[in-house]
Order: sequence, then C-alpha cells, then structure tokens
Amino acid sequence: MRDRIEWELKDRKKAGIILALTSANDYDEANINFLKYLIYTKNEPGVYLTFNKPYDTMKQILEAENIDQRMIIFIDAITLPSGGNAKDSDQCLYLNDLRNLSDLAVIIDEAIDAIPSDNKFMFLDSLSTLLLYNNTGGVAKFIHFLTGKLRSWNLDGIFLSLELESDAEFLAQLSLFCDKKINLSKSQ
Repeated sequence: MRDRIEWELKDRKKAGIILALTSANDYDEANINFLKYLIYTKNEPGVYLTFNKPYDTMKQILEAENIDQRMIIFIDAITLPSGGNAKDSDQCLYLNDLRNLSDLAVIIDEAIDAIPSDNKFMFLDSLSTLLLYNNTGGVAKFIHFLTGKLRSWNLDGIFLSLELESDAEFLAQLSLFCDKKINLSKSQ
C-alpha cells in the first residue's frame, strides 16, 4: 500500500490536502503507510489526530512499525471521552469531548504552533469516527474551516475515512475541500 500512496502523491511538490478512503479491513495498513510516507518520504514532522485508538495504543503500534514518534505530536480524542486517564507527555494533547469541535480547533492550533519546522503535516485518522459524535453538517463545516487553516499554514493534510455508502454524499461534499481524493481499498 505504501507504493500506492507514493504513486498517488508523487507529483505533489507543495503542500496539499488529501481525502483518503479505505475499507475497514485496510484501515490500519493505510494509517501506518500514510505516516511512513509523511515522515520518511516527505521528511515532515506533524500532528496526528487520533479518534480511534488511545495515544498509548498508537505509541505501541508505531514502535512496532519503527516509526519515529519524535516527529509527531498526538491529539488524543478518545482516551478521556472513553473514561481513560491522560498520561503526562510532551508528545500528546488530550481532548475532553469529541463533540466539542471548537476545543478541537484550539488544540490543533496549539499542536501546529509547537512544531518549529516550516514543512509539516496534519493527519486526521478517522472522519468516520468524528461522524459518530457530530452531525454531518457540523463535521463538514469543521473540515471546511480546517482545510482553510491548513492552506493558510501551507501544511500537508490527510483526512482518512472509511468508505461507506451511507456517507457517500458527505464524502462527495468533503472532496470539494480537498486537492485530491484517493481510494486505497485493495478491491479498487
């Protein structure tokens, strides 16, 4: 899959915003391969918004995949809402409520500002999970706002989502905000 990601994005010299669709079976592989692409191919540090797996779990996964975690600031939006405890870490900010998109925007600003590099990324690991906690109109407005911020910061942005028929209209709307839409499902 990493070869497919590199092929899909090979002509992208400047920052861009990508909507990446995948199946549930390919989700974990897509997630890891996007991070490898951003960190090792593009050599960018960045912000990883994790909506599906707690920071501790992501740390273990990235260690197993030999991904340099010093290149990432995490925003963990699942640990506190699910009753877990925040760990004291310079690499992770915690969101209290996934329904509070204003707080999420503030935390994203803080994390982006904390990275001293000019070239950086923001990776959102699951639009599908964001839709579980918010209505489609609110998420669409938030993503529109976020893509505007990414463009003003000149950052690479990746929005990963499961491709579900029930979300087809929503994903079509979001693709208008992005520079490229790619489908990474192996059945494609």
